[in-house]
Amino acid sequence: MQDSVSSYALEAADQQVAQYQQELFGQCRNTFEAFQGLGDVAEDMRILSLNAELAAGRAGQYGVSIRALTQYTRELVNRLEQINLEMQKIEAFNAAEEEVQEEAAAVEYAETVEAVEEYPQEYSEEYAAEEATYSEADDIAYALERFASDNGGVKYLNEQAKRIAEVVSQSNSIATNMAIEAATAGQYEDTFTNVANDMRGFVDTLKNMVTRAQDSIEKAFRAEKSLKEIDAAGR
Repeated sequence: MQDSVSSYALEAADQQVAQYQQELFGQCRNTFEAFQGLGDVAEDMRILSLNAELAAGRAGQYGVSIRALTQYTRELVNRLEQINLEMQKIEAFNAAEEEVQEEAAAVEYAETVEAVEEYPQEYSEEYAAEEATYSEADDIAYALERFASDNGGVKYLNEQAKRIAEVVSQSNSIATNMAIEAATAGQYEDTFTNVANDMRGFVDTLKNMVTRAQDSIEKAFRAEKSLKEIDAAGR
């Protein structure tokens, strides 16, 4: 009876760990997906800034401030492109890493089943439960450590989201200043107003990306915390 209770408890714990691990990696994947179009937005902003700079040149004195704002825009574009490049490298690694982990888990399971069949006495339910508890704790610790060391884990994604949020804030200020300058640009008002509106559109797109990513990051942090608590309790 005691063995059965231990077995059920172990199975429940395993399921809980698997659930939190799935939640952690799933939400991190959702964060990557939230920023999937980051490179496209950066390129569109670059094109807008170049076209606006040409228009500012044609506008003479009316376009001096607009031209300065387009240069600031390109600095933000460079930051977005750098963030996008870094995240693409991590995402490519994650895809390969997940495949390796799945294969390793399948091999480990097969080896355990084989050992139980060959040495049934040695692998009694009580002994197996005890051994699995230590193994589970080690596996959790290793998974979290490897995830953090290879790509910074959830903390890294959170930092990237903050960097993008800073770009959003500064881009919004640029769009506002463009609209102000457009109001005093005489015959070029419509041209620069359109530029400001397009810039606001990119700001909204980036805001939506950040909002979606932050929601996933928050859930990933909770899952990571739960795994650490289980790991600490198992030691």
